[in-house]
Amino acid sequence: EHIAGPETLCTPRSFLLSTQSMTNNKRAEAATLCDQLMQCVLVPQPTKLVPTMETEAEWSKAVYAESVSSRCWWCTVYDGGWDACPALSEDNELRQIVGMEQELSAIPVWAEQIVERAVNFLPPCGHYLFPRAYLDVVNAIGSQTTPGFVHGCFTVEQDRKRQMMDYVLCLDAWLQGAQPQEVAHELNLLGYRRVDWGSVCQDLWQILGKHSETKDLLIERLIHSQRWKIKNSPWDDDHASLFEREQYLGDLSRQSDTNGSSYVGSGVPRFDETSSPKVRKVEARLAEICPDWDWFRYTIEYGWLCAPKAFRFLERLLWAIGKERVVIHTHDHPMQDGELVPAFLQCQDTYPDEKKALDSWPPFLAALKAWWKGRPEQDGVAHEVCDVLGEITPVKQWLVRLFVRKLELPEHRAVVPRGKSLALEI
Repeated sequence: EHIAGPETLCTPRSFLLSTQSMTNNKRAEAATLCDQLMQCVLVPQPTKLVPTMETEAEWSKAVYAESVSSRCWWCTVYDGGWDACPALSEDNELRQIVGMEQELSAIPVWAEQIVERAVNFLPPCGHYLFPRAYLDVVNAIGSQTTPGFVHGCFTVEQDRKRQMMDYVLCLDAWLQGAQPQEVAHELNLLGYRRVDWGSVCQDLWQILGKHSETKDLLIERLIHSQRWKIKNSPWDDDHASLFEREQYLGDLSRQSDTNGSSYVGSGVPRFDETSSPKVRKVEARLAEICPDWDWFRYTIEYGWLCAPKAFRFLERLLWAIGKERVVIHTHDHPMQDGELVPAFLQCQDTYPDEKKALDSWPPFLAALKAWWKGRPEQDGVAHEVCDVLGEITPVKQWLVRLFVRKLELPEHRAVVPRGKSLALEI
């Protein structure tokens, strides 16, 4: 019946203790009881947090398919998805990564795009600018920005294109019957590369030897292929608008934000080389007169400019063309007794230092792992990685851990750790 005044309505404790009929003993008991109730009911209890790196997410095909973490496995053993790869469902590390993702209150658009673009389109078989694409991922995560262009497969900068143009000029001159010293004179004056062109041209003419229909058509097809690669391979400052504009090298096939194997931004044109009537005519004739045409066609087509040893690959192909038959070992066409090819194009400086690249890989991975685990290191490569990644946040930790998992998976072409496939055949 006793109602407390306005000044005592702040808590249940003050209300109970305001009851005038209570004895002092009862009042003390009520105060104790009220304090206990306050602890149990009104004071929020701390929530038990699950350690991020030990998260055990619900794991099923549906959970995986709905995750952003499922969108970055191009050209890995997980590329085929849950049903095609039993190892995926047994991957406890990936399960924990998905758990980290589920703990996030929201995934920013920039983080989704880093997964779908930069992490997904990492070059699987090496790129001549290694480790550019991998450092781009670290930079994107650290700056929390969407990559506008991924320097991955089939992307080639202007310098590389100009280097190849010098060698294409040599091949065009040989095909037309020019003298090697005349071509060397032009290249010494105007060429992009600074090598001994007199020696290069002399050796090339000698290796190609006398003209024949088969040899001439193989060189003609090779020239077309290299010009198409120069024109068709984009870079962030060259969307097929700077090179070979005067050359018809195939129909404009489509414009898209990928080139099939890398994210290159919007509206980048692609060209269908096989639609060229000239290519069809040359290939039809070679199919008739060249016994090893299937090998030559494959090898010409796959001499990509983005490969670490693209120019060495060209050098060895020219050696085989000079012989008009298969005489060299390649990754896709092994040969036990393949001939050793001298370095007559003087192109050793066009591909990365393999030993240096391989030596840098373990410290790079170790630095990324230490960072996402919240124990960033400060020595050597780790210092640079930590500096670029910046402040540790849950979104960044999830991205870096996912990135590391992608790097540790084997590739389709060769079951070796990513980063050890830098060198093509020598």
